[in-house]
Amino acid sequence: MIAAVTQTESAFDACRACGRTDAVQRDCVRGYQIAQCPGCRLAWTHNARLDPTAFYDAAYFEDANAAKGYNDYFAMAGAMRRTNRKRLRHIRRHQPGAASLLDVGCGPGHFLHEAAGEGFATQGIEVSPFAAEFARREFGQPVTTGPIDATTLSKVDGAPDVITLWDTIEHLPDPDSAVRRLADRLAPNGLMCVTTGDITSLAARLSGSRWHLYNLPEHLWFFSPDALRHMLESAGLIVIHMGSEVCWYTAHYLVERLSYSAGFRTPRIPGAGLLRRIPVPLTLFDIVFVTAKKPA
Repeated sequence: MIAAVTQTESAFDACRACGRTDAVQRDCVRGYQIAQCPGCRLAWTHNARLDPTAFYDAAYFEDANAAKGYNDYFAMAGAMRRTNRKRLRHIRRHQPGAASLLDVGCGPGHFLHEAAGEGFATQGIEVSPFAAEFARREFGQPVTTGPIDATTLSKVDGAPDVITLWDTIEHLPDPDSAVRRLADRLAPNGLMCVTTGDITSLAARLSGSRWHLYNLPEHLWFFSPDALRHMLESAGLIVIHMGSEVCWYTAHYLVERLSYSAGFRTPRIPGAGLLRRIPVPLTLFDIVFVTAKKPA
């Protein structure tokens, strides 16, 4: 664990969303400093360092004894399917004629699988070799393994009508650069859909350093709606929708996240088998869902 150190305002980097240089320390969470821009309210993990290829391994997705990730990501497949269907209805509502879709940070490929079933020509990008291989093997999805850079994007076919980043942008080392690169690849009139935690939400403010989306060190960025708008518009996109998202989870996952936010992690939860079969819709109004459109 990286130890916290005292920082002056000038020690923090410039804001990636609005460019201000007077960021201050907001929180210190398990030894990680959270800096925040006083303008657009974008916050970031100042002193986190990780190798994503090694960090997002099999243990991240399915090892209850690992001090990271999920107890069992794949147990949430049924609940995730409900969320994915709702997201696809949103896309169809805003872009009825969309035919091709690129899911960035696609994980093991559940959303891609659902989108393909709805008739989309699908592609994915995923930095985790384990997750990308799962998507290719189990769902037959064309997923490129790598970061969002020129080399990876050169392997993407065509200009997608839709690019999605579901709970992905907060993991990216350079989200502003990634959004610009992806916007350049998006088809004219195409949609970019982004979900991420909202650090200005009431839940985040009341929770303080125990906010459940302070997943460190993997969450590098904590967005406000203003910061997301800045970043998307700087990439030449027009924001057409912004709101909170209701997602489906398993009861087991919610218990797991509650225990993690309370400061401990338990690999064994009483009644786990039953809790994994109970889907629960939930929102704390602290996940922002933004849809932006590329001008024709």
